[in-house]
Amino acid sequence: MESNVIVVGGGPAGIISALTVKSVYPEKSVLLIKEIGDSVIPCAIPYMIDTMENPKENAISDQPLEQAGIKVMIGKVISLDTNARNVTTESGEVISYERLVLATGTNAVLPPIPGVEKEGVFTIKKSLSAIIALREKIREAKKIVIVGGGFIGAEFADELSKIEGLEVHIVEIMPKLLYTAFDDEICDKVEEELLEEGVKIHTNSSIASINGNHRVDSVSLGGGETLPADFVLVSIGAKPSIELAREAGLRITDRGSIWVDDYMQTNIEGVFAVGDCALKRDFFTRREVPVWLASTATAEARNAGANLYGIRVLNQIQGTIAAFSTKIGKVSFASAGMTCRVSEKEGFRSLSASVVSYDRHPVTLPDACECMLKLCFSPRSGIIVGGQVYGCEAVGELINVIALAIQKRVTVREVDMMQIATHPLLTAAPTVHPFINAAHQGLAKMRAAVKE
Repeated sequence: MESNVIVVGGGPAGIISALTVKSVYPEKSVLLIKEIGDSVIPCAIPYMIDTMENPKENAISDQPLEQAGIKVMIGKVISLDTNARNVTTESGEVISYERLVLATGTNAVLPPIPGVEKEGVFTIKKSLSAIIALREKIREAKKIVIVGGGFIGAEFADELSKIEGLEVHIVEIMPKLLYTAFDDEICDKVEEELLEEGVKIHTNSSIASINGNHRVDSVSLGGGETLPADFVLVSIGAKPSIELAREAGLRITDRGSIWVDDYMQTNIEGVFAVGDCALKRDFFTRREVPVWLASTATAEARNAGANLYGIRVLNQIQGTIAAFSTKIGKVSFASAGMTCRVSEKEGFRSLSASVVSYDRHPVTLPDACECMLKLCFSPRSGIIVGGQVYGCEAVGELINVIALAIQKRVTVREVDMMQIATHPLLTAAPTVHPFINAAHQGLAKMRAAVKE
């Protein structure tokens, strides 16, 4: 069997790679091979537990692929021969290719904690059947401990807090939840929302052991505290799935990702890698960073797909900006670029400016919501290097504007002169728009710094 292009992986990166290739090169045959037949949209997995009445609402459909003329195969690729340009599946089928895109994603990490193998300890799998089974087990639980206070852990804690009678603890080794994505004041707001929902938070805490005979009955923390638990959800992160690439001789980075150039091509001609399995370079430092986001993955997929048979789009991805958004309780949170904490750690000189405003005007309008926005920027050039927002749902799109500003190296001076559309029922007042107001305050700080 043969196909002009083979895409291995059925997540967002794989799907967009295949669709982009077919759009740019319609004459090429495209085959997508995915191991999980009932895959789901990864970012919405926490909300399959309670928010969605039917978890099947989050299933990924093959229909867009099939309508585009892309063949979909359910199976596992077990070997790759880059000299013969073919892959072999678990069923023994050998398929040749002209171009290959690896979008194999990540595997959940199980930490070396005593007792982690016990019944009642779970990781998150990206299949519908696995999440349905997880949902049923959660419904049987009374006391749940979530290990890991990143986005997945915090979102699961938020979701589980809605289930009546369920006691939820979240344990995080860092000083605060979502510590790598936000500065302290935003982290504090996240924790405030979870505490109001009844979630018990244990920061600066490690897991010493998971206790019980065959089944978990408690968790011991490094400080000596013991938490009763009949269900433990481990969400401390993941590692790139690179076994297939490594065995085929592709270059693997020191941190365990598939090395790629700026066009997502590996060190082997004709073989590309996109998404969570591929090397991520920081936008500012160009160093490798463990940032695994569907938004980044799909941008990489469009980059690879367009340039598969020759460079058509010049150097459009210059590193990951790490744009995040989430909703905890009734508050939406978002971040892009460097936090001020990271800026200082990396040796970047920076200033910050923060403002609080409302997303409607006047603020007496129904549903008006308080919004806080913080910018981090260079003290000399005024170039924006980071932004953080919390407030209503609109921050999910506001952070995308900030992300583009970072990507295009926009300055606070340019934002201060930004022309915007406003409406009482849709936006903050033009006189106090948070993005412009923060930039205006930033300019004042720059001027004050020059006078000093």
